Amino acid sequence: MFRQAVIKASEGHRAFGKLLKRVYRSDEHLIVERDGFPVAVLMSYQEYERLSRGQAVAAFEGFSRAFGQELEQQGITEEDLVQELEEGKKEVYKERYGRRV
Repeated sequence: MFRQAVIKASEGHRAFGKLLKRVYRSDEHLIVERDGFPVAVLMSYQEYERLSRGQAVAAFEGFSRAFGQELEQQGITEEDLVQELEEGKKEVYKERYGRRV
């Protein structure tokens, strides 16, 4: 789990290099405030990547669930879907290379 600390934008401006080292070497997120309002977060790139990957996985899982439900409602089985994909691949191959597989 990460730790959070709040810093003022003016502090961030004066000590940016030190703050970069701080977040790189720790699991800390620095919340940057301007006029008392949070405006940005400084975190390590590794933490950013982890969060981005998590969001991508969650989005893919949501899409997969919705797609599966739609197929189920239409009465399409996994086997039907695989067969349609194979037929589509053959058509694309024929269009591209001019012969059947």
